[in-house]
Amino acid sequence: MQNQDSSLLNLAKEIQNLTTEIVDYLSKHQHPEPNFTPTSPRLPETYQYNTLRDSLNDAAQDLLHLINGPKSDARIFFCSIHDLAAWQMALEFKFFSAIPKDGIADLKGIAEKVGMDEDRVGRVIRILATQRVFKEVERGVFGHTASSVLFIDDEQIRDACHYQLDEFFKAASEMSTSVKASPFESSSSNCAFKTRHGVELWDFYKRNPQLAGRFASAMAGVGKLERHFENLRDGYPWETVTSGKVVDMGGGSGHMAIALARAFPNLQILVQDASLEMLSAASHLPISDLSNRVTFMQHSFFDPQPIDSAPAYILRQCTHNWSDDACIRIFKALVPALEKSKRGTPLLINDIVLPEPQSQAESQRQHRLRQVDIMMMGVLGSKQRTETEFWALLTAADPRFKIQKIHSEGDADLMEVHLDMDS
Repeated sequence: MQNQDSSLLNLAKEIQNLTTEIVDYLSKHQHPEPNFTPTSPRLPETYQYNTLRDSLNDAAQDLLHLINGPKSDARIFFCSIHDLAAWQMALEFKFFSAIPKDGIADLKGIAEKVGMDEDRVGRVIRILATQRVFKEVERGVFGHTASSVLFIDDEQIRDACHYQLDEFFKAASEMSTSVKASPFESSSSNCAFKTRHGVELWDFYKRNPQLAGRFASAMAGVGKLERHFENLRDGYPWETVTSGKVVDMGGGSGHMAIALARAFPNLQILVQDASLEMLSAASHLPISDLSNRVTFMQHSFFDPQPIDSAPAYILRQCTHNWSDDACIRIFKALVPALEKSKRGTPLLINDIVLPEPQSQAESQRQHRLRQVDIMMMGVLGSKQRTETEFWALLTAADPRFKIQKIHSEGDADLMEVHLDMDS
């Protein structure tokens, strides 16, 4: 006889209900259901779909945690480093392109292409196949799945995975070592990245231009994975900007500025970055169709902003790279330009805004955000911040700064900040 008060059954019912909602959503919007084959249809990337997806993940994970119990969960947890090691090898040795996109390959052929022995190639592919990445179609013969073919089709997403499992994964293994050496101070000079690689992150990329190029590509890939562009695109009325150049401060290679300019033909955007390596990556991007509407300028956002009267200033995925004191300096350096700009000119901070402590935010989404927070601790000694923490830094820079609104339909929020000239 079933127990009507069973928490396990209640979770199972919730999972069934959420799955039904997802099926209905896909049907309503004429999206075929996904499968594991290389030709699986792409899933929608809307805020509505992602919200349903996260809710289903929350319920499914809770059920699995209860069914597995703490001991099984612990084993899954601490052994996941070996899954990451297999991913690292597959990326470094180009396993994904060693199998034809629409075909199959045997171990001997794959091993010859990647330059490894057959035994270790097979072991790596087989553990990935347990996660639906590759498929052993017959003994010693492999083909692609939806998850593996992604890394053939999208170089930027492949680079986003690769840099994480190369320089960042190596740095993460030194987290406790770096904290032991500096238990009460977190900065770029004493973080795990510096401990592992011997130099701070930005110096590392200056010394390794090939990896700097991959990092620039990876940032575009990260944006695809986490709806960064959609929040930037949809969170502000860009169609109302009719004159002047929007300034994208710390805009790197300009991939987001380029996407924004394509979405809004009325926009002109000036991309600023202190790094010549990042700016030079723009030369490899196809922008001939933009008729010079996206231009580039070397400038550090720690220095006074030389462009005043811009219709908007964007600070995208930058604040999480810097300490509190450094963020205050960035905000202060913009004040003179805002004072000379039209009243109501926004500073648009496009970054993760962490849920406040003890908030009821979905655990799946909150876990993703806090993964990034721990990453920033390890690679730059910096952090992600709550709205309260952002407000404290802004008002420390200038008490006239006011947070007008926060547009949040993804993992990277868009915070609109004004300098209140009447204060």
